[in-house]
Amino acid sequence: MRPIQKVAVGSIVRRRLLVPISVVALLMVALGAGTASAGIGQRATFTKWVTDWPNMAGVVGGSVGDGEFSGHVIDYAPGPTTLITAIYQFEGPRHTFTARMHVEQTGLHAVIVGVVTDGWGKGKLVSGAYDQVTCEHHGSSSDCFTGYLDFGRNTGD
Repeated sequence: MRPIQKVAVGSIVRRRLLVPISVVALLMVALGAGTASAGIGQRATFTKWVTDWPNMAGVVGGSVGDGEFSGHVIDYAPGPTTLITAIYQFEGPRHTFTARMHVEQTGLHAVIVGVVTDGWGKGKLVSGAYDQVTCEHHGSSSDCFTGYLDFGRNTGD
């Protein structure tokens, strides 16, 4: 039988907190460096809607300037979490780009990630989200998706 060791409770708490605190600190340093190299504040906004399946249209703003959105769905797998692969095209007066996006929509909210395949920020990773809302466009009301894309690192980084 091994003798019971007396360990101060403070020592256990410090050891248990040390690992998570270290991990958070490393992540903050890594993300901070990545954010700085990606260009802080690069966010494109959009509101989009389905025109004739699988095509989309809409409007954009943010870092690209006020302009037009177009896109189309490549793959659609409905379920409790609907999985979508789509091409997004942003055409603004300041910037224009095309991105291939992976969408995971649960309920009225989606998380989106992808890569810019052409134009401004080519090779950069993009991530964001959108929410499904009802909106007015061209004199009628329909389901729309309003969200944003944040620009991250180049895929080669």
